Amino acid sequence: MKQLAPLASLLLLAAACSGGGTERARPRGPVSVRTIELRAEAVERVVEVSGPLAGLEEVTVSAEVDGRVAAIAADLGDAVDVGAPLLRLDPSELRLQVARAESEYLESLARLGIDDRELGSFDPATQAEVRRTLADLEEARRNLARGEELFGRNLLAQGEVDALRTRVRIAEAAYQQALESARSAFALAKGRKAALSLAQKKLRDATIVSPIRGVVARRLVALGEYIRAGQPVAVVVMTDPLKLQAEIPERYVGQIAPGMEVEIRTAGSEPHRGTVSRVGPLVSGTSRTFPIEALFERPGKRLRPGVFAAGVVRLGVDEEVFAVPETAISSVAGVTKVFVVEKGVARERSVTLLRKRGSDALVQGGLRDGETLAVTGIARLYDGAPVRVESTEPEARAEERRP
Repeated sequence: MKQLAPLASLLLLAAACSGGGTERARPRGPVSVRTIELRAEAVERVVEVSGPLAGLEEVTVSAEVDGRVAAIAADLGDAVDVGAPLLRLDPSELRLQVARAESEYLESLARLGIDDRELGSFDPATQAEVRRTLADLEEARRNLARGEELFGRNLLAQGEVDALRTRVRIAEAAYQQALESARSAFALAKGRKAALSLAQKKLRDATIVSPIRGVVARRLVALGEYIRAGQPVAVVVMTDPLKLQAEIPERYVGQIAPGMEVEIRTAGSEPHRGTVSRVGPLVSGTSRTFPIEALFERPGKRLRPGVFAAGVVRLGVDEEVFAVPETAISSVAGVTKVFVVEKGVARERSVTLLRKRGSDALVQGGLRDGETLAVTGIARLYDGAPVRVESTEPEARAEERRP
């Protein structure tokens, strides 16, 4: 679309010269014109695309912990892999936090009488205090059973039986309390284990790494700077493959699909081929275009993110077009047209502009191979205007415009 801008400007100029859409003052007598003979060409159907190249991914990497920058591991322009260090923070304080968390965790394990491997299979019933209170409860229940037996034989007073029942209730409460204490100690140990894991993670996070494979595009902090969690520290761009995002006119809806070949070039570079990777599902209501994305692998040194590229998407089919000089095209009230000469009279033909090729424009429309096209005097022509052919462009000149 952008490559047609000079052509569109020329058409607007032609429209201005032709009266800007107002009715022309028709000349008296025939209009003198020069002509060429139209030749149909079968050319590959392509769609022009343009825009800046971008990395497949661009990630702003941020710190996850507070700390002072102790070392820069990767600087501007350095290539990095996934997980490669970008910079390191001073780990002294974080190591102390790990040591404290580990000490508290080990204390909790000691209270439970287990080691780290046994925490996952912990059973409160195995705790010493729980076993002791359970034994007291079982003894109290046995004593109560004997007391009730003696009371039934009138060998024990009612008050003594009541005291035995009270002892059972006390033993049950002690047992329940021991179980709850064991469960609480277990929960505390699990919490301290999580705190230890978090402290260890923060220590690992003191080394800030790249989440993608690419190149460091920007370093955002300096050596010795104190940074906060969440602060951006570097930008990493994936430079292979590169992607081009472009807008395609809606008349090509349904004709472009992933896998089609795209060929681009930049200033001073050779053509580089890629493929369409994605096609947008929506057509813009304002620009009447839809987006596509193309990928270019192994782009080399001349293709980099931010470089402007222009090229074509190859649709893989041929179409019949006519190459006409830009001076032969007129645009009035949004209608693009040319004039052919038939038996000394100009006949208006509407055409569709496809793209430029050198000094010519490739057009489609109501034209036929071998017809005579007027290339001068366009501003004075109208449908049915009498014309006088001054000269016909030599066939050799016409051949020069052919690919």
